[in-house]
Parts: sequence; C-alpha cells; structure tokens
Amino acid sequence: MPRNYYEVLGVPATASAQEIKKAYQKLAKQWHPDVNKAQEAESRFKEVAEAYETLGHERRRAQYDELLKHEQARREYENGGSASSSGSRSSTSNGGTRYEYRTHSNDADEDLFDMFFGERMNGFDFFGDSARAFTGGYMGANPQARTTKATMNITLEQAYRGDQLPIKLGDSNIHVKIPERIQTDRTIRIRGTGSNGIRANEELLITLHILPHAIFRLDGKHLQGTLQIAPWEAVFGTQSQIQLPDWSRVKVKVPAGIQAGQQLRIPGKGMKDDEHGYGDLMLEIEVIVPDILSERERELYRELSRTNGYRAHMKRKS
Repeated sequence: MPRNYYEVLGVPATASAQEIKKAYQKLAKQWHPDVNKAQEAESRFKEVAEAYETLGHERRRAQYDELLKHEQARREYENGGSASSSGSRSSTSNGGTRYEYRTHSNDADEDLFDMFFGERMNGFDFFGDSARAFTGGYMGANPQARTTKATMNITLEQAYRGDQLPIKLGDSNIHVKIPERIQTDRTIRIRGTGSNGIRANEELLITLHILPHAIFRLDGKHLQGTLQIAPWEAVFGTQSQIQLPDWSRVKVKVPAGIQAGQQLRIPGKGMKDDEHGYGDLMLEIEVIVPDILSERERELYRELSRTNGYRAHMKRKS
C-alpha cells in the first residue's frame, strides 16, 4: 500500500488545492531544519515535501487518488469482502456462446479485478504462439480447447513485483501469476488442468492493462519519471535515493551543472523486454525553487543576485 500523503499533510482526501497548499506551508515551516532543531525535523520535512510533490499537482494527485482507490479494492477483494461473480450469456452470430465474467464490489468503479469481454470460441486460437504463457514460455494452439479471452487492470506495483492475484471465473476461484515487470497490454495464457480452477479442455487468455501511476509513466519497456532538484543541487550535483515500484531503492547520481529538461538513464530498471533483458528508468530533471525559505536563505539568494551577472533573456533559435 502506498504511503497516505493526505495523512502526512493532515488533510482529508476531499481537501481543496488551497487547503493542501496551506497545510504544506504550515508543516514545512514547522519542520524546516533551520527552524526546528529536533532530531526528526529533517526527515519530517522531507516527508511533508514528498507528499506535497504529489498532492500539490493536479495530474499527479488524480493518478495518486486512482492508485489509492484500486489498492483499497485489492485489499477488500483479498480479504474476502463483498466481491462476487456474475455472468451474462448471449448467442453470437456464428452460433457459439458469448460469456462475460465480472467481479463486483459495492462500487463497480473500485473493482480492481474487473474482467470483461469474456469470449468462448471453439476451435479458434486468437493469439496463437504470440501469446506468452504465465510460466514464461510459449504454448501453441489447441484446436480442442475452449478459449476465454479477458482483460484485467493491475497496478504498476503488481506488474513490477510479479504478484499473484486472486480472481473469480464463473464459480471458480483461481490465482493468476503476473510475470515480473511485464509490459502493459501483454497477454498471458493459462491452460486448464482441472485442479487449477479451469477445466482441462479450456484455456484462459488474460490481457494485463497497467493503470496510470502517481509517479512513473510507461513508455514501452522503459519507465519515465521526473526528478525534482533544488537550484544548488543543479549547480553542485547531488545523490538521491529513488523508490522503485517494488519498493526497492536505487541510488541516482545527479552530475554538477545539470540543466532542467535533461534526462538521467538508470539501466535495467524498466519493464521486461519482449526478447531479453529489461528497459531503463528515464528521469527528467526539473529544477524547483522551494516554496518556503528562511531569511538566511533569502539573503544568500540576494547575495547571489548581486554577484552573478546572469539576467533573464529570450532564447535564440538554434
């Protein structure tokens, strides 16, 4: 479960942008290391800044709210909450049978494991050998098998870790093993054995769709994100610990003199390549002027302004 940034700032999830900013400014002033000499002041200040970094931006906040909502639905489902299964059946034009399998909670929009467009077709393999099996290999078509095709929404954390997720398929409960760091909209195949909740003459094709994330963006096999640094960190360089979707951390070195908009590449920390290896984590640099400055910090900026000859100007086209 991701950290609850609303609790960090002491505001409800329904708080307005102005209320969030006001709460941040109050806490940042309270825990600023130049003002508060308590041992935990620096860590609390960073925690407050991290929360505002997400909740203080409309797009990031919306993605974060979506993540919280789906994590809540996942916990309710795994704890045996109000989720249930239903199916709808109708005839298809070729005389086959069409099924839809859905799981439901009190709020359908909060159901992380919603499966839709279930289609049973006799003697036809939609994906052939191009569908990767959940065991990591490939399986050819079985002309005798009945194929159920479905889509399931998962979080980036679940995809990155390679979680095992419980779902309901009709009257059966099965577990789906997500291949570690699988890319979005990839299809896995589960063949029935009779003992795994799927009949021996059936197979299940599940397309895994990764939901938007509060921090990272998907670009094929690569992960993209934005690393915010202070002006002095851009000048002198710095090191930062980046938390990955599986909650592990990677150390990132920011070189001195880096410019806003430049990118840092962390090899092998992206999603799994279709052929071999992994993509990269790409971090775009954003230089941020802190909202809260002490009088000493303001004086240092004034001194820099007096001694440095740089002035704002229009950029010429290259």
